[in-house]
Amino acid sequence: MNMAYFPDHSVLSGLVAVLFLQLIMRISAHFTVVAHAEPPLTMIGEDATLRCHLFPKKSAEQMEVRWFRSQFSPAVYVYKDGKERDEEQMEEYRGRTTFVRDNIRDGNVALKIHNVTAFENGRYHCYFQEGRSYEEAFMDLKVTSMGSDPFIKIIGYEYGWIQLECTSAGWYPQPWVEWRNLVEETIPSLEESLAPSEDGLFVVTLSVIITDPTVVSVFCSIQNLLLSQELLTMMSIPETVWVSTSMPSESPSEFLDPTTPVPEKVSTWMIILTVALPALGLFIAFSIYFMWKQHKRKKTLFIEKEIECEEKEREFDKKGQEHTGKERECNLTADVTLDRNTAHPELYLSSDLRSVMRGDTRQDLPDNPERFDCRPCVLGRESFTSGRHYWEVEVADVMVWALGVCSENSERKGEALLIPQNGFWVIELFGGRYQALTSPDILLPLPEHLDRVGIFLDYEAGDVSFYNMIDRSHIYTCPRTSFSGPIRPFFRLGSDDNPLVICPAFTGAEGVTVPKSGLILYRKLH
Repeated sequence: MNMAYFPDHSVLSGLVAVLFLQLIMRISAHFTVVAHAEPPLTMIGEDATLRCHLFPKKSAEQMEVRWFRSQFSPAVYVYKDGKERDEEQMEEYRGRTTFVRDNIRDGNVALKIHNVTAFENGRYHCYFQEGRSYEEAFMDLKVTSMGSDPFIKIIGYEYGWIQLECTSAGWYPQPWVEWRNLVEETIPSLEESLAPSEDGLFVVTLSVIITDPTVVSVFCSIQNLLLSQELLTMMSIPETVWVSTSMPSESPSEFLDPTTPVPEKVSTWMIILTVALPALGLFIAFSIYFMWKQHKRKKTLFIEKEIECEEKEREFDKKGQEHTGKERECNLTADVTLDRNTAHPELYLSSDLRSVMRGDTRQDLPDNPERFDCRPCVLGRESFTSGRHYWEVEVADVMVWALGVCSENSERKGEALLIPQNGFWVIELFGGRYQALTSPDILLPLPEHLDRVGIFLDYEAGDVSFYNMIDRSHIYTCPRTSFSGPIRPFFRLGSDDNPLVICPAFTGAEGVTVPKSGLILYRKLH
């Protein structure tokens, strides 16, 4: 008679315990960093608090916690191994930060920056790392300052005109300035100067020429648009000033030759007119010159940009005419696949090398020089050294991703920032926000969620552009650069919910309309 065999109860319990422990360890290795609501608008000289926490709740006592700006190190503040790391802190923040760790066991921390200056304005990254797992979130700190009361003075007057100057200091950000009359009409400025001083605060100087003697009062208005506050100073123009500018001298006869006899029938008013009419003509010419100069100065920048844009379009059009339509079509659509040798160990590639999924365990892969070892990234097998190339990627339902291109010799080991200075031209979705990874990052306020992204590379023009391929709208164009080596497609998958999928070339090319001079013609001037 055969008897059933049952494993020893203690062995079975131990096995269950080990499996349960592994499950807990795997779950605990995953966390998300959440930045609290944007810090309130902070006045310069006050304290600002930057808050972030882990989700789900998790102790951060043994984690590395770091706040940094455009560069990872040195940082604004670093907490590691249970203590502050002064040696990794930027010099300008030493002695001005306080780490608030009352709720660190729940993963809830904050950094207080004391006595903020204009240079503290901008983006901050909150970074947590446990072992080889890390996540980050960002927040934007806005600082502001009201300047001094505007001061108006008369700096010159001549025949029929008076020049006034208004000055103020201590403004941030750059304020809105204008002259106004009693009925709230704007008076065009002659010159405007808004320059930052050594402390980053703006010094305002603006002048105006008044030619209308009926103007008895003017206002100098300086506005802080962030605070919606205005400082206003009024100056009344004394009537005696207009009287003194209406005649060239107390005695018009001084302008006549004393030896020349004056006919009795020539009145004093005739003499005045003889002198005043040429002066009036000079005044009119002088006024027209200043109005023309003012108009020209305000339009110069716009005209220069228009000319630059037209020159670029002509240049691209000339290049486009050097190739036939067939050559352009063949040189545009790229059949991109993934390179296994570059994939991070947590990334799982499909057999056709067109999709990638992030797993919860690291694969045992050789640590070759081409492979990313910290960031979950992978490159395309294709390498571009000339021409225009285009491919599409499905990103629907993927919560964290980054797409773009990178240079062949870009750093793949460690935690280098994915910015153009390091050879990466990338946009990403992180924390529900689309942004271009630059220094600092640029928020992309897209009207709807992206499902498919088109990447367009023009090697000779030095441009990388991104498009929403559902409605064919432009997303972002990276700052123009000069490529000096091979460029490869770049992919980063930060979440394990859904895969990134590269569209086959024959599918991705459907319905794509490319002007002769390339998609870059949709670039927006900023």
